[in-house]
Amino acid sequence: MSKSLKEQLLQAGFSEPKVEKRPPKKRSRGKKPASEKIDEVQKRKAVKAEIKALIESVAVKEYAGDSVFRFTVQNRIRELHVKEEIRSRLVEGSLVITRLNGATFLIPQENADGIRKLNPNWAIVTPAKDGSETTDVHPEYEDFPIPDDLQW
Repeated sequence: MSKSLKEQLLQAGFSEPKVEKRPPKKRSRGKKPASEKIDEVQKRKAVKAEIKALIESVAVKEYAGDSVFRFTVQNRIRELHVKEEIRSRLVEGSLVITRLNGATFLIPQENADGIRKLNPNWAIVTPAKDGSETTDVHPEYEDFPIPDDLQW
């Protein structure tokens, strides 16, 4: 019977290769240690709790009415049925809309600035000021601005 290739090579003078087993290399891939992740989560939770307390303390409670105010949040058009007085305050910019845990709140503009200082990425809807959309307007229609208080 013929010998295995390994035996034939050993007889021919070849030696067995020495294989060192090494532990696998750990790749960091930019990951942070668990303690840093926990700290960041705690900081975010603290900021959110502070924002929540601020929103709930200054939010307009009685705003439901017959007028419709439409606004855009994350590329979605939403409607809010408000009183005419509240609608005019939204249009002029003294009130702004923010969202928290799926609920919509109306808060004064001054408090929205405080929220933006805590978290610049917080969703706060403010009406577009006159002239802010001039880059998107076709030159032929510059003389015909769309009013902010347009009712559909």
